[in-house]
Amino acid sequence: MKILAVATDNFEFYYEIVRELKQRDIAFVSLSPTDPIPPNVDLVITTEQEAEGIDFQNIVSIEQDIRKGVRRALSILKGKQTYQKMLVGIDPGTEPGIALVGDGKILETMNADSPEKVRDIIKGFIEDYSFQRMTVRIGHGDKTNRNRTITSLKGLAVRIEIVNEEDTTQLTESPDIEAAKKIALSIGKLAEGPYDVEATEGEMREMQRRSRIESGEITISKKLAKKVVEGDMEMKEAINEQKEEEG
Repeated sequence: MKILAVATDNFEFYYEIVRELKQRDIAFVSLSPTDPIPPNVDLVITTEQEAEGIDFQNIVSIEQDIRKGVRRALSILKGKQTYQKMLVGIDPGTEPGIALVGDGKILETMNADSPEKVRDIIKGFIEDYSFQRMTVRIGHGDKTNRNRTITSLKGLAVRIEIVNEEDTTQLTESPDIEAAKKIALSIGKLAEGPYDVEATEGEMREMQRRSRIESGEITISKKLAKKVVEGDMEMKEAINEQKEEEG
């Protein structure tokens, strides 16, 4: 196993780097820039200023964009600075599961806060990784959230495919993440659209039920529930508007 070291005396930088590495479940050792580099360390992450004083061949110096710097460091650590084929699997839902696969290997997994937030995550992949081509694959289920996700990706220079996800459900702690991994590795059909977003009666009733749970007393109207389901309004906004309407 290749070892990563974080060498810095900058507390703020250290905090941000460690948070990013822990989110990715990446093991590392902590050093001061003046410490000798252990022989088992393969790559050092540090600041641009501190890099000048570190006598080591493989150094990634990061100044501002922590996320991008960590992604670059991990790619170097894996010996893959450029990928031929990037695949993004998305398990649609209110908090979509996402898996990034580079040349057949899982690079990252995460959940987006909403279907619309998927765009920011994929845009980050495009900006932070070097690759020849990218295909985004999304499961065909949960039509409303699937269409919200596809709509949010409009304008990004990626191929979008819809995958039959009948065999992707897993009985694990993170079924949406496991499904996203399988979706990424499954061939789909080109998403040609348009993909209209239209809330169903069942989805609106479910959103009304959730509003009662979240607020403790308020049930939002069907009209507001429709807006929440279709991504035009946050639940908190809908609850506040309902409170104002009820006086």
